[in-house]
Amino acid sequence: MEKIKIWFAAHKVTAILAVLIILILSAALFTFQKIISKPAGSVEEVDLIFDAEGPYAQIFPRKDGNALILRLTRTSSYDAISYELAYTSKVLETAIQGGRVLDGGESADSASSLQVDLGNSGTIDRGVIGTINVSEKKGEYEQEILFGTCSKNICKYDKGVENGTLTLHIVRVSFGGKKKAYRMVTQWHLQKPDVALGQLTSGDGHFIYMLDADRQTLANVGFSIVNDLTGVPKLPPGKEVLGKVYSLNVPIAKQLPSGSISLELVENPQEGAKLYSHNGSDWKELDTKIDGSKLSAKADGAGIFAVLIPRK
Repeated sequence: MEKIKIWFAAHKVTAILAVLIILILSAALFTFQKIISKPAGSVEEVDLIFDAEGPYAQIFPRKDGNALILRLTRTSSYDAISYELAYTSKVLETAIQGGRVLDGGESADSASSLQVDLGNSGTIDRGVIGTINVSEKKGEYEQEILFGTCSKNICKYDKGVENGTLTLHIVRVSFGGKKKAYRMVTQWHLQKPDVALGQLTSGDGHFIYMLDADRQTLANVGFSIVNDLTGVPKLPPGKEVLGKVYSLNVPIAKQLPSGSISLELVENPQEGAKLYSHNGSDWKELDTKIDGSKLSAKADGAGIFAVLIPRK
C-alpha cells in the first residue's frame, strides 16, 4: 500500500491525464451512439430517382395473388430499410380466407391501413408498412408483404388489387455518425395474363408485353407484375440506360411464355439504341425495331427490360 502511495505521488500528473483520457473517450463513444440511434425521420430524405449502380427493388407476385415478394438488391451498405406499400382494392371482391399462418419473413409491425375514401367508386385505398432486418448486412433481402392481415391463423385479404406504389426508405450511417436518408418510389401493376388476354402493361402504360399463347397457358401463369426500377444489374461495358427500366415477373417457379415487347420513351432515341433484357444472370441484346419514340422486339420471357445506348 505504501509503495502505491509513493508511485502515485511520483506520477500524479500521468495518472490524472490517464483518467481524463478515459473520460473523454467514454464521452465520445456515448455521443457517437446517440447520433447513430437517432430515428431516420430526423434526417431529410433525398429522392433516389435512378442510379444505375444503386439499390433497386424487384417485385414478384405470390402464386395466389394475395401477397407480393419484395426482393431488394445492393443493400449491404445500408443501416436501415423500411417500406410503405400503397394500393387500391375492390370492396365487393374482398373476403375472409383462412388456413394460412404468417411465415418468418413477414414483418411483425406490418399492418393494413383503415378505409380512406370509398366514395362511389367501389374501391378502397389500403396500405402496408414494415421494416427489413438488415443486421446481417447482406447484399440482397427478400420479404413477403400481404395484401391484408392475419390473426389467429385466419387471414383477411384485400381483393381486386391491380395498381399500387412501393416506397422504400433507406438510411446509411457513415463512420462519423452522419446519416444519409433516401426515398425510392416504384410503381407496380398486378395482372392475371388470361384476364388481360395476354397484354401485360406497366402502371404508366409505356411498357407492354404481349404473350403469344392460348388462354389455358395464360391461366397457368397465374399472376404477373410489372414495376419500374431505380437501379439495374451491372451493365454491359460501354453502355448506359436511356429512359425507364421495367421488371416483369411471375410467381417464383412459374414461367412466362415468349412474346413481344414494346417500350415507349419520352422522345426519339439516339442512334445505337437497343432493347435489352436481363434474365437474372446477364444482359441480352434484342433484335430491336424503332418507330419514333417506341422500341419493340421479341422476348423469351420474364425479366428486366431497358433501352441501352452507347456511353457518352
